[in-house]
This record gives sequence, C-alpha cells and structure tokens, in this order.
Amino acid sequence: MDTSSPILPPYAVECVLGLVSVALLYYFAYSPFNYWKKRGVAQIDVQYPFIGNALKTFLTPIHISRQWGYKEFPNERFVGTYDNRKPTLLIRDPDLIESVLIKDFSHLSDRTNRDDPNAKMAKNLLNLTGDQWKHYRNKLTPTFSTGKLKGMHSQLTDCGNSLIKFMKSLDDGRPFEVRDVIQRFTMDVIASCAFGLNIDTINDPDSEFRKAGQAIFKPTLWGKIVFGLRLRPLIRKITQITKFNLFQNSKVGQFFSDAIDTTIEHRKKNNLTRHDFLHLMNELMEKDKADPNNPFPFDHNALVSNAFVFFLAGFETTATTVSYAMYLLALNEDAQEKAYQEVSRVLKKHGGEASFNAIQEMEYLEQVISETLRIYPPAVALSRAVTKPYEVPGTSGLVLPAGSTINIPTYALHHDPQYFPEPEKFIPERFDESNNSIRKGTYLPFGGGPRICIGARFAKMEAAVCLAMLIQNDHIAKCSQTKIPLDFDQRSFLLVPKGGIWLTVRPRAAAAS
Repeated sequence: MDTSSPILPPYAVECVLGLVSVALLYYFAYSPFNYWKKRGVAQIDVQYPFIGNALKTFLTPIHISRQWGYKEFPNERFVGTYDNRKPTLLIRDPDLIESVLIKDFSHLSDRTNRDDPNAKMAKNLLNLTGDQWKHYRNKLTPTFSTGKLKGMHSQLTDCGNSLIKFMKSLDDGRPFEVRDVIQRFTMDVIASCAFGLNIDTINDPDSEFRKAGQAIFKPTLWGKIVFGLRLRPLIRKITQITKFNLFQNSKVGQFFSDAIDTTIEHRKKNNLTRHDFLHLMNELMEKDKADPNNPFPFDHNALVSNAFVFFLAGFETTATTVSYAMYLLALNEDAQEKAYQEVSRVLKKHGGEASFNAIQEMEYLEQVISETLRIYPPAVALSRAVTKPYEVPGTSGLVLPAGSTINIPTYALHHDPQYFPEPEKFIPERFDESNNSIRKGTYLPFGGGPRICIGARFAKMEAAVCLAMLIQNDHIAKCSQTKIPLDFDQRSFLLVPKGGIWLTVRPRAAAAS
C-alpha cells in the first residue's frame, strides 16, 4: 500500500493562498459597506472599494456631501451612509431628530470627532463628554445670561460705531469684499467681550488676533484632509498615544494662551475688573481652586480652551452670517426697505441708540437673521455619538451599538420644500411667530437640545447690532462683481463663499436722492 503523500499539482499551494488572499481582500474592501443592508436599512451607493465615498466627499462642497441620501430616499425616516468606512445613520424625520437631540439625549449625549480632552486647547464644551461636559456646561451657562449679555452690549455698539466710521471710506460706491470688512468688526467684538482687549482690527486688518483667526479658518486642501482624518479611529488613537496632534495649530493655540495669561496678570497687578467672558471664567477658576473635592475643576486649560472656542465662534461664524444677510438684503430690496423702516422707527423711539432694549424690539430684523441662518446655516450638519445602545424609535429592533454615529443634515432640512416652501427664496416672514409655521426638528442653525450652542444668543445679538447700525446708515446694493448664485469653497469644512461676497454701499441720504 502506497502511504506516500499525494502529489499536488504545481503551484497548488500558491493558487490556494492567492484565492484566499483575494477573498480576504474582497472582504476587507467591501464588507464594511454592507453594514446597513444587513440590517434592512436603505443605504446610499458606495463609489469605491476600501475608501467608499471618501474621494467624492473630498472633492465636493461640504453642504452637498453632508446631505447625500436625504433627497435620494424621500420616503425614509433614516438612511444608512458611511464616513470613510464608518457606518453612519443619517436622520431625515423631524420627530426622530427631536428624539435624538432631546428626548433620548441620555443615549446620545456626546459629539463626534473628539480630541483628547486633556490635550491643550481641547478642554472645551465642543469636545468634552459625559459628566464633565455637563459640569462645565452648567458652570458656563450663566456667562451668557440676559444680564451678562446686557452688560456687554455697550462694547458691541462701540465696535459698531467704529465700523460705521470705516464704512464711510466705502460710501463712494466702489465694490468691496463684505466678509473681509465684517470679520474685522467681529474680531474687535470678540477681542473686547472675550478678552477685554481693544485691538481696533477695523483700522488695523493685520492685527495678530486676526491673523490667528484666519490661520484656522482659511480654506486649504490640507485643512480638508485633516478634517477627514478626524474620522479615522486609528489616526486618532495614534495622536493620543504620541501626543502629536494633527488637528490643532500649536502656534495659534500658544498665541491665545499667552494673550490670556498676559491679560489676567495685567488685571491682577493693576487691580482691574472688566465684566467680560475672561473675567467670568477666571472667577470660576479661582473658585474651583478652593474646592479640593470638585471632580471636574475648571482649571487653566479649561479657561484657555473655552475662551479659544468662544473666540472662534464669535469671529468667523457671526461674520459669515452677517455677510450673507447683507448679500440677501442687497438682492431683495423690499426686505431691505422693510428692515430699514423698522430700524429707523425703533432707534428713533430709543433716542437713536442701538441699545439692548432697542435691538430686542426689532422683530423683522430678527426674522432676517433667522432666514439667513436657514439659507446659510453655520454648520451644515450635526453629529451625535451613541453613548449607550440605542434602539431607533419606531423600528423593529434596530439597535445602534455604543460608538455609532448619527448625522442630522441641517442644510438639507433647511432647504426641504416640505418644511420651507420655495426654500431658495429669501422670505424672512417665515419666522413671524404669528405664523407658527416652523416644524420642530427642521430648523437647527445652532444645533438643538442640551448641546445647543451656548453662545447662540450672543451671536444673534452681535449680528443684530451690526446689521441695525449698517442698515440705518447705508443702503446695501449688488454690483457687477456680485455672484448670483454664490459658489461655495469645497476646501472648507464650513459654508464659505468661493471668491467672497462683493457688494457696494451708499449713504442713506445719497441713496434716497
């Protein structure tokens, strides 16, 4: 009996190994993109193996890429999508959005794309999670109370007066890039209200503060690559272990940290008190130093981190909102005239001052700002991380495990004709409270639920002061360089107009004649 081993055909082992390798490669390339199909959830088409729609996302403006799946599945409450290879559930249904943001917040209390909270500049409300976020949120909320905002109002009008003086240099009708000018105003406001500094960026556009802000928000291909890398768990783990942070500009962070420390030290040495965000947060820090039992002390890193976030939000997003509002008013003369008539009437009643109480009375101006935020929301989408297993309401057992991601397509909701008829038209009256026409879960310019932007009221007040003072003094008009419609820069992670917004202004008296 022949007991020798069977003779395999030539290259048999190599062929088997090759087939196994191909099968494993195929599995690795495509299996992540079957996640939603296996669970009976409608999902978007995936363009490429391995990377999914990552390349397509990189080449597409963010307001478009963040709404993929929304229009394709109009009858679905939610749609399966992928951020790179990570399964992400896109929510379409307003009632379900309300559940995610508010009712079921205990299951979805964190944001995604978080940095190590102990890293420099990362101990802020945008980044913190769980009990530490809740603790800090409760401490910082009084910073934006009505009383505190009212106390800062004069600083806004001082900056507004500087803006109006500067605008006189543009009254000859020559085109100017709106965001460049309004960014100077918002920079002066946030430097004053957050740091107690008078930097006069309106007349000195090359101030160090402005350079720092522009370094962060300037659209670049590298910036978009970094934004995409934030979604890669492996990359994030490496940065945490090595302490090398791709996602932060260390020079800019150091600049702000030094500026804050210098300001605090100057105030201490000269016994100065100024009621701004920095003073309020410094009081929190000093108070927490005296409480050794506090599990989450508001320390120096927390102070610097949150001051930095307030700076970023107050500088860029408000400047962009005001710029878009000016653009829309230039294109809609009837709305601009209506806003002007209201501003004139209210200011006359209040002795010509854009006081806190006067701004609160400008209902139509508030509608203008709300409609601007609908058409051009600062954040085109919201995301929430599932913190404990979550059964999607209204399903037969679709459970999202902890660590899953939910996306809410703000831009798509704001432009859905089902909720906002003729969505591309500028109709401020949509937000007249007597109409009661805004469905819950469809209008989310500042987010929603407990995680709603803590500075939303300050941002709207800043925008209202700026617009009221501009409208009172100048007529805003389009020009030959005004793009209609606007294009958006695909390199940016925000809704940034490509090539800027170009308009002209004329003094009201000259415009009337």
